[in-house]
Formats: sequence, C-alpha cells, structure tokens
Amino acid sequence: MMILKPLLIVLSVCLSWPPSSAQDVPGLSSREAYEMIMKDPAVRLVDVRSVAEYCLIGHPEMAASVPITFWDEKAQTFVPNDRFLDDLKARYKPEETLVFMCRSGNRSLRAAQMAREAGYVKVSNITEGFEGEVDARGYRTVNGWKNAGLPYTYQVKKELGYRWP
Repeated sequence: MMILKPLLIVLSVCLSWPPSSAQDVPGLSSREAYEMIMKDPAVRLVDVRSVAEYCLIGHPEMAASVPITFWDEKAQTFVPNDRFLDDLKARYKPEETLVFMCRSGNRSLRAAQMAREAGYVKVSNITEGFEGEVDARGYRTVNGWKNAGLPYTYQVKKELGYRWP
C-alpha cells in the first residue's frame, strides 16, 4: 500500500492535467519548435523532464533543465517539484518566449499552463515531446525530437543544467 499511495497521487495529478485551457497553449511539432528556435535565438527551450531523464536519455542541445517533477528512487515514482515556478522565474523573465518539452507532451503542457497562469504569455508546448509516442511494440519510435533526427546531446552544460536551490 505504501508504494500504491504515491502512484495513485501521481496518477490523480496526471489525470487532472487534461488541460481545461489547452487551447490557450499553442502546440508545436518538434520540427516546428526547432525551426522557431533556429530562426529566433531569443526563444528558450525548457525541458521539464526529471533531471535523470535529461541526463540519461538525452536532451536538445539548447534545452535548459527546469523539471516539473523529480524521480523518487525510494518510491519508484515521479514526485512534483514544488519549486517549479520559482525555478522558472529564477531563469526566465515573463516577457520571454518559452517552448516547453517533456517526454511525450503531457507534463510540458501542464508546465506551459502553469507558466501562463504565473504571467508568462508567450508559451508553447512541443506536443510530441523528446521521445515521442509509442509504436505497436511499446517502443517510443513515433515522432518526437529524438526520432525526428534533431540535434540532441547527453552532455550537460553548466548554464543549461538544473540549478539546485
């Protein structure tokens, strides 16, 4: 039961995330986001996956790590980053253009909504995420940044890595 409780909490949060205001956050494909960033270097790519995902699975070369969740090794589940908005505000000004990304587009949509509610008006979401959707075999080979052949790395640059409080 101890393991089920955190899992149920995360599931309830995830299930409550279907955006009531999804239309307020523009969705972009990985390629559209990449082209937008290449066209305007002032556009910021915000990777909201856990630090573990950012480091071990890879991340776009220009993406900053601002996790909306952390991986809890003991509970074997994701736990919310209660400092998410504080972390975002420490790195970005409300007038900046932010493009949010996660594994498959769900957490990043929630992050973009939270940012919008906190006063960031130029936000968008990469709907297919870094890894994309699962195929018939259960592997993430359908769309996504990585599968589109867009530039990514495992190297964590100091200026883009998560800034621990």
